[in-house]
Amino acid sequence: MKIPFVHFLPSAIAGLGLAAVIYAFVSESRMFRAAVVEWASRDLAARTELAAQALEEPLAVGDFRRLRLFGDECRNAGVRLTVLSAPGGMIYDTLSAAHGHHAACPEVVEAREKGVGHAFRRSATADEQFLYCARKIDGGFVRLAIPQSRVFAPVDRSRTPTLLAGLAGVCAFLFISLFTGRLRARYRALAQERDEQERRLAELRRAEDFRRAFVSDVTHEIKTPLTGILAAVDLLQEEGEASDAAERQTLLALLRKESTRLNDLVKDVLSLARLEQGPDEFPHAFGNADLAVVMGEVVDRMRPKAGKVNLAVQEGSLDSLPCVCDAKLVGQALDNLVENALRYSGSKDVALGLAREGDMAVLAVEDHGVGIPPAHRARVFERFYRVDKARSREMGGTGLGLAIVKHIARLHGGEAALAEAPGGGCRFTISLSLHKQDNNGKEKNT
Repeated sequence: MKIPFVHFLPSAIAGLGLAAVIYAFVSESRMFRAAVVEWASRDLAARTELAAQALEEPLAVGDFRRLRLFGDECRNAGVRLTVLSAPGGMIYDTLSAAHGHHAACPEVVEAREKGVGHAFRRSATADEQFLYCARKIDGGFVRLAIPQSRVFAPVDRSRTPTLLAGLAGVCAFLFISLFTGRLRARYRALAQERDEQERRLAELRRAEDFRRAFVSDVTHEIKTPLTGILAAVDLLQEEGEASDAAERQTLLALLRKESTRLNDLVKDVLSLARLEQGPDEFPHAFGNADLAVVMGEVVDRMRPKAGKVNLAVQEGSLDSLPCVCDAKLVGQALDNLVENALRYSGSKDVALGLAREGDMAVLAVEDHGVGIPPAHRARVFERFYRVDKARSREMGGTGLGLAIVKHIARLHGGEAALAEAPGGGCRFTISLSLHKQDNNGKEKNT
């Protein structure tokens, strides 16, 4: 059962949407951080320019009081102020622990070359990441720095609502996936139920078709012997005592022949009905049996019917082949094949054979008679199918023997087949599984 793609569409859309949101979040976060750094750099550059203008005169006259006052204002504003001499030595820093020579700092190097320099690096003095901007003035450099925590404060403030929005998106995706998953499971259950109902309906239709065809075929087949029986009874009633003994014997012989034929038909119909309805209604007696013994019993049982026909076991057949089977049904199948060969083939030799092919036993009934045209071989195992209808009825067959053989073979996990015998004639074979079968004719592990 294949689930339509439309049932996966909501989950797919939700997944794509979530992936797009994550991608946008990561991409926009990077862009936002870059924009914040750029904005902070511009703001810091502007402040550094103002600081340079404000401190240029105090530095020129050596007014360190104004320098310290300006430094206090910067400290209160959260900005670090550093004043360097032209060689790079420290003149003033709002961090009292700051000391050393800063000529090699990247922002100072750039300011020395271009007049203004920027850097985003870790301060060895404060052990913290700073955004730096240095500007060259007469007699030295003015440098301002902002801590990284302050630079990325807008990013940090936006992180919580962004994470909450992402969490909401994940929850929405999981909810949609769970909801659509339950819908798919429900659809799958409904589809399986529908398939099961369709299968049962198909079985009911096949059973009904079989019933109608079977009733029609049986009705048609019963009419012929009943017509003969009724005709003989009517003649006996009409003539009564006036009929001579010879005529009565003829009519009585006709009655016996048609009654026997009708009795055989009823027995075959019942056998076939039981086989086709299955072992649940009519369980079969599977047990250990020797197929060579079963085949020998068939030869002994059918020999009186053979008349002048040589009925024997083929040379090279197995003397013993144990099998788990219903010996009575296997014997019935061989009886039907032998009787068909004796009745219709016109052969003076009918041979039975037994061989083993892997896990299968193969029983064969072979004659060298008129044979069956290839066009009819595929249908000989159908109910009431006759190659020569007129001749079959004249010979007294019911038209069910080979159908019974087919079902017995399938019950034993095998098949019935027909092929041309070497030298002409027919070779019917029944394959049987040597292993134990379950109630449906399927092999069981032993």
